[in-house]
Amino acid sequence: MQDFLFRNLLYVPAYQEKFIEKSLTVKPDAYIYDLEDSVPLPFKERARTILKSYINSGRLRGRIFVRINPLEQNMLKEDMEAVAYPNVTGFLLPKVNQVEDLTIFDRELAMMEEKRNLPVGYFKVMPLIETTAAVINVNQIANGSGRVIAMCFGAEDFVNDLLGTKDEDSEVLQFPRAAMVIAAKAAGILAIDTPYMAVHDEKGFLKEEMRMSRLGFDGVQLLSPRQIELANICFTPSEEEVKRSRKIIEAWENAAKDGTGVSMLDGKMIGPPMRKRAEKILKKWELIRTTHVEHDEG
Repeated sequence: MQDFLFRNLLYVPAYQEKFIEKSLTVKPDAYIYDLEDSVPLPFKERARTILKSYINSGRLRGRIFVRINPLEQNMLKEDMEAVAYPNVTGFLLPKVNQVEDLTIFDRELAMMEEKRNLPVGYFKVMPLIETTAAVINVNQIANGSGRVIAMCFGAEDFVNDLLGTKDEDSEVLQFPRAAMVIAAKAAGILAIDTPYMAVHDEKGFLKEEMRMSRLGFDGVQLLSPRQIELANICFTPSEEEVKRSRKIIEAWENAAKDGTGVSMLDGKMIGPPMRKRAEKILKKWELIRTTHVEHDEG
């Protein structure tokens, strides 16, 4: 599967052109043009028409995803007909409660790919884990389709479904976050955190998302362009991590050349888990570097 860099995924409401125009001035790792929650029901068709126009204009750049409406709202065919075109990378599927929801969506995508003369599997999928049922079924969802490249957590809907209370420490979110991260990593896909709702609270964002990075999340959904650089701080390896990772790999390789079989760094043994972690950090660092080059050239 192609590597995806998703430190930040920026939501863009699709029912007003000013929002889409604004999105053209920033460069997140991925855009999520929204047909769902941010679009009032009377404006759904308007949103489809506007977004279709922009998609077909060729003005949209980068990784383009569309959050369609939930399957239960019976808008799937209208949404897909409007936005399933080759320059769209894939879709966020909200309210995925069970793996059967992915199966239904997978069939629809296959039909659209045939209609657009695209190879099967062209469109990627990111299920939104935002209900109690989804958390219970998260392992099956993570492995439910070869199209799935990441799972995104939706805290607000989850708390409402649970009838719980989201306090300052977000205690109610600890289990679902951990369950989703573990399921994602076991399936070899990315884990993306829920949006941080206080868009003007930079300190709060950094505190929360640094913690999510330590938990294992790869990135976070964003509600505002002002959060892009904050997300990059949280989900980009630090220079210190990169330097130490290079030293670990160098020490491991030197031990292999010397035939000692024992790798040491700063007086400590380097085991296979440390080497693997170092390789992952350097791989992400290289992905960030090459992605920046693509952005600059674009």
